[in-house]
Amino acid sequence: MSDAQFTPTDPATIVAAMAAGDSGPALSAFYDDYASMVLGLLTKMLGSRAEAEEIMQEVFVELWHRAHEYDATRGGVVAWVTTIARSRALDALKARARRFDGGQLPLSGRHAFGTDGGRPDVLASATRWHRALRRSFDGLTADQRAVLELSYFAGMSHVQISELLNVPVGTVKSRILRGMRALRNTLPAVHQAMRG
Repeated sequence: MSDAQFTPTDPATIVAAMAAGDSGPALSAFYDDYASMVLGLLTKMLGSRAEAEEIMQEVFVELWHRAHEYDATRGGVVAWVTTIARSRALDALKARARRFDGGQLPLSGRHAFGTDGGRPDVLASATRWHRALRRSFDGLTADQRAVLELSYFAGMSHVQISELLNVPVGTVKSRILRGMRALRNTLPAVHQAMRG
């Protein structure tokens, strides 16, 4: 397919052109359409724009190489893109966790709930908060955890979550609402853990 013949239309057509080997106009159009979404998702998940930019390059290389695997019957292009981006971000987080004892992620000043990570007392308090909050999250159902993590930590919209999980938008909203209600009931325990 030559540059002159290719006119991007819908996302599935662009992915099909990539699958056919178009690394020029189709890949460029695809990147233009999804780069900001992928960068935003990775930045929120990783807590570092520099790391997100590095991983984003890997994500788009993988998307191009795996374009032939895209199956519209299993979800939209947005869901496919976010699934691969989220998977690479989770890989990076797991690798980061393995570099630290006990698998605990270090809480930097930028990522530790806006605290000054350089002060030991503040760092200890943030660590207790993180553990208590994680225990609260562990008490949710898998469905509730998934939508809350995608919404609040990955920054995805209700529509994007709906496409990714292949459930109606109304179901996404009700799961978020039920999850938030359950978390609200555990907040006293979180505050108690902060004092401990």
